[in-house]
Amino acid sequence: MTANSLTALILAGQRASGDPLAGRGNGHKAFIEIEGATLIQRVLRAVYGISHISKLQIASAENLRPRFAEYLQDKPPGAFSEVGVSPATTILKALETAKDTDEFLITTSDHPLLSSAMIDNFLSQIDCDKTDVAAACVTRDVYEKAYPGTRRTFVKLRDFEFSGANIFWARAGTAKPLFQFWRALEDNRKNPAKMASAIGIGTALIYLAGRLTKGRAEAQIARKTGARATLIPLPFAEAAIDVDKPEDIDVVTSIIAQSQQNHG
Repeated sequence: MTANSLTALILAGQRASGDPLAGRGNGHKAFIEIEGATLIQRVLRAVYGISHISKLQIASAENLRPRFAEYLQDKPPGAFSEVGVSPATTILKALETAKDTDEFLITTSDHPLLSSAMIDNFLSQIDCDKTDVAAACVTRDVYEKAYPGTRRTFVKLRDFEFSGANIFWARAGTAKPLFQFWRALEDNRKNPAKMASAIGIGTALIYLAGRLTKGRAEAQIARKTGARATLIPLPFAEAAIDVDKPEDIDVVTSIIAQSQQNHG
C-alpha cells in the first residue's frame, strides 16, 4: 500500500423511501447510541486511528450536518460533501471534485464495529500499482466461524463466497468509470434484463450457472469499465456487520457488550 495521504469519505445519506431505523436515532440511524456511543462516533474513532488520513468528509444532507459536526475533531480537518440519491452517486460527487491522483478511503456511517485494525489490514493488502478500486469483504467461512446462526447475505462465486464489508479504496481519476457503471446498475435494478445486458449476458449466465470465479469477475469489471478492481478478504468477521435492520442493533450491542466485558 502506498503511503500517500488519504481522504476518508463517510457515507451518511438516507434512502429515498425512508430508513426504518431513522427514528431510533432521532432522524438518522447514525445517531443511534449503543453502549454509550453513537454509530457515527464509533466509525470516526476507527478512521481517526489511521495516521495517514489527511482529510475527512461526511456526505450528508445539509440539515443534519450540525449534528455530525459535533463529533468531528480538528485533525484531520473535517468537511461535508454532497449526498446523492444512491451510494454510487454520492461517491461520484466526491471523486469528481477531487484531483485525479487523490486517494479515498470510503466507508459508511452505520458501521459501528469498524476498527482501525480492519482499515489497516485492508489498506496493507492493496497493490496500488495494479489497482484502481478495492473493496473489502468477509468470506463465509470467516463469518460463520465467528457468528454461527446469525443471518448475513453472501455472494456465491465458484471459488469465493463472501459478504461485503462497506470499506472501499479508490483512486479518484481511474475509479470514476467503475462508479459510473455501478450507478447505471442502480438505475436498472428493477430491470433484470438491462442489468444483465450491462454486466454482460455471458458473465450473467456463468454466474447463474455457478461457474463465475473471483478472477473472472474482476476481469469482466476491468473490461466493462477500464478500472482495475479487486476484492480483498479481511480476517475480521465483524467487518461484515452493519446496521440495516432492528436485529442488527441487537447483534452489534451483544458484540460490543461482550468486548467491553472482556476488556473490563
